[in-house]
Amino acid sequence: MKIFLIDFENVKSKGLEGINKLEETDSVIIFFSENSDTLSFEMHQKVLSSKADIEYFKVSVGGKNALDFQLSTLLGFMVAKEIYSHIFVISNDKGFDFLHSFWCGNYIDTPSTLVYRSKTISGAVELEKSLKKSEEAKAKKAEKAVVQTEEAAVEEIVEQPVEASAEEAAEEAVKPEAPKKKKAPAKKVQSFDEMFTGLISGACSESEYDRIKELMVASETKEEFHNSLAKIYKQQGTEIYKALKTKYLRLKEKYASQQQEQTEQTEQVQPQPKEEVVEIEVSDRLSELLSEVCTQPEDIERVRSCINSTKNKKQLYISMVKEFQKKKGCEYYNALKPYYSELSKQTQEC
Repeated sequence: MKIFLIDFENVKSKGLEGINKLEETDSVIIFFSENSDTLSFEMHQKVLSSKADIEYFKVSVGGKNALDFQLSTLLGFMVAKEIYSHIFVISNDKGFDFLHSFWCGNYIDTPSTLVYRSKTISGAVELEKSLKKSEEAKAKKAEKAVVQTEEAAVEEIVEQPVEASAEEAAEEAVKPEAPKKKKAPAKKVQSFDEMFTGLISGACSESEYDRIKELMVASETKEEFHNSLAKIYKQQGTEIYKALKTKYLRLKEKYASQQQEQTEQTEQVQPQPKEEVVEIEVSDRLSELLSEVCTQPEDIERVRSCINSTKNKKQLYISMVKEFQKKKGCEYYNALKPYYSELSKQTQEC
């Protein structure tokens, strides 16, 4: 939800350019005085065709900058209420830029409402779009950094040796067992429904829980969620939003995790077709599986040795990378991975 506070003494009809393109959730307050109360016929037509909620406010004059003071006072009241996501002052007066500095945390804690100045309504709308794109770009950059960190951690694990030497194993065998520490009782992890109900209780009736949950799940950002609530619940929508906004991202994560678990449980219940086991000599089977990636008989024997010395797929992957380096080891491992259980079993029987 956005609101535009118009300094009509300063911008005249030109400042209202773009008012006919606003949405139903937007609001406009036009501050005018007896010194400036004339609206062009063309702009009057655009005002009438606008979907936004439009209000006229005639200020009391009698001193210098009377309109500016009254507009700034109302802006502060609206910021404290946290009803709107953005408040735009439409004026050519750069003095209003200090309101942006003030409410962006130079003097007090930063509120959820963003304050900006623009010369026209259309300019303010474009500014909001650019701010949204900037936030999305920052989020993608942060996500990419997390992925790169995780990949680096995996690379580090692959390079580390897996099995200890015989001497190290002997030392571990004679070490006295350390006294076990008492484990602290695990904290109960709240489910999505428990967290959601705990936050929203008191903000609305229980009969509305499912509908609000659907709006939250369908939204992609906090602003979109706030706008959806405001359309349906009006002023009460802000109270509901305040109850959930601090845990919005956590709730979205828990809901996605819950849906994934339910899907996995459903797949596990479905009966899996039995695999036909064809008895083939291990060496012949290895040659067959590696025929497209390996032509050296000695490499096949080295692969067989890796299978003999490992107990699971993870160990086999690390062993292959150590034996053949990363590129070739990954090629061999990917060719054998689906058949590891079969090959491991046949190797033990031989």
